[in-house]
Amino acid sequence: MADYTIQPGEWGIHGVTLTAATVTTIRFPDDVDEIEVLSHDGAAAIYFTVDGSTPAVEGRGSRVIPAAISSAQVEPPTAGPTIVKLISAGTPRISVMRTS
Repeated sequence: MADYTIQPGEWGIHGVTLTAATVTTIRFPDDVDEIEVLSHDGAAAIYFTVDGSTPAVEGRGSRVIPAAISSAQVEPPTAGPTIVKLISAGTPRISVMRTS
């Protein structure tokens, strides 16, 4: 499991390659209003959560970015630190960033 922290004043983390079937956690110690998850290469679908819960590949409680070069912008439903968790069946390259 990979774990990254994005400090206040930093925009995000870029070019992270997910490990197949392994959860990657991105922590923002501050309360982020909106985050963007970007798939750089569309190598595989990306499943993610923004409330600290654990995502699953094709999980009903997970958001999804299809296997395409694309992104999703989401407002986390929680107050306090923002925790983004991602998983994939493949090894897509991603970025996770605050949008404002």
